[in-house]
Amino acid sequence: MATSEAGVTGRYLAAVRAGTEQPAAYLPPRGKRYPGAARRPLRWPGPGSVPLGDGRLDRLSAMLLGYAPRRAETITLAGLSALTGAPLDTPTPSRLLPGWHTLRRSVPSGGAFHPNEIYLAWAGSPDLAAGVYHYDPPHHCLELLRPGSPAARLDRLLGVAAAPRHALLLTHRPWKNTSKYGAFGYRLGIVDSGVLLAQLLTSPVDATPRLDLDPALAGELLGLDAELEATYAAIEFPADADVPSTPLASGGPPPATGLDHDRLGRDAAHPSAVALHRATYGRGADREPPALDRVPAQRLPAGRPLDLPPARPLDLVAAAARRASAANLGPGLTAGQVADILACAAGRAGSPALAALARQRLYPEIWCLARTVDGIPADAYRYQPHRHRLVPTGPPGADDDAAAYPHRVDRRMVTRGATLYLVHAGSRPVDQLTPASFHRLHLLAGVALHLAGLAATATGAASRALGGLAADAVAARLGLPDGATPLTQLLVGTPAPRPGVLAAHLTEGNPHG
Repeated sequence: MATSEAGVTGRYLAAVRAGTEQPAAYLPPRGKRYPGAARRPLRWPGPGSVPLGDGRLDRLSAMLLGYAPRRAETITLAGLSALTGAPLDTPTPSRLLPGWHTLRRSVPSGGAFHPNEIYLAWAGSPDLAAGVYHYDPPHHCLELLRPGSPAARLDRLLGVAAAPRHALLLTHRPWKNTSKYGAFGYRLGIVDSGVLLAQLLTSPVDATPRLDLDPALAGELLGLDAELEATYAAIEFPADADVPSTPLASGGPPPATGLDHDRLGRDAAHPSAVALHRATYGRGADREPPALDRVPAQRLPAGRPLDLPPARPLDLVAAAARRASAANLGPGLTAGQVADILACAAGRAGSPALAALARQRLYPEIWCLARTVDGIPADAYRYQPHRHRLVPTGPPGADDDAAAYPHRVDRRMVTRGATLYLVHAGSRPVDQLTPASFHRLHLLAGVALHLAGLAATATGAASRALGGLAADAVAARLGLPDGATPLTQLLVGTPAPRPGVLAAHLTEGNPHG
């Protein structure tokens, strides 16, 4: 690994730790659309609608619904006025709910910016013509960018296939949240990308994830500028045997809208974040395989291991539809729930595609800080997935450092159950990784984070991911070895209402688009 490459990652992390930059004026996120493209609505089952079938397009629709706004608050301002007792012509209802409904997604995202886009390279089927499409999540429809068979382009990008295939191509808009999070936003966005990848791979569709893509070839296929939107993963799945062979139309897609704020965010981004992105996705970027940056972690002296209850099978598909970030947590978490969550986060539950991702050598290790869990003494633990047990690692008599949770809500919630930490404990510290390895590590951390959240939902627990943490304080509390770094965390407890917040009735679908 070249010293200059390690320096790119180190300089970026130094900027994140310093946190001295002042983000630009807040720019609300904009969705991306292609106004000149032909649009194909997908089936969106809601109350009274016909359920999705087993056809290829319906199965695709089920996958994509994991990123669509699947719920809308249907309470009106008049209804809110009746509930609160405030007159409709006063500003009180508007302050509490400033619109007729609020779009929400099942897949979480840092700051709800959702910095990812989904494209479809479709080989063709009786219900959808072959071509390259962009997915419009709020309207749950496909926008045709280029007609014709993408097979030849996919062969260049993914390798020659023996059978027809479709592919979802996942992209990252790295500057979408810059105005809110500054340099940290780039790291947070990579984790968000892993969250989306995990969400899509919970589908029962026979899918294969591909992470080693040439960004230039992907950009040519989709007509993207990698500086503003870079392709980080593909998901292949089988196509029907008889597909059209008309070549993909030449030229690029029609002009897109919704990237103006991304350009402003890029111009205002910390130079170290821009340099890290260019080192990963630029045409001259190093192509060293990310997996070369890691060897198995060192052994730790530890206390007596704690064998966990056997992990139960979980319905992650159902959990993906109702996953939500908790605003409050209650006590009452059990050892069985923690065992299920840890096993799922480690790739021991879920689809074969998710298990394959967990076998990657940069997949993070999992530590657990139990506070009030029935059947698990309060302590810090390292999870051993192959033996399905916890090994105590916390320093004797250690207390939580309040500096690790500077926000009062965080401090209240962490005492209610357990906190899972995703940790890099490899041969090189995080700030010495190549840009490609840094990106892969955080992408896989997002996968593990979302699997833990889905498992929490499936077991009846509640969870909330927190991207920001005081790494030194957390490392000391967990008893991490030298060079190991906590990347992100998930608070887990039992569902509890948040005092003072009005709960609105939620329904499937969004008829207002």
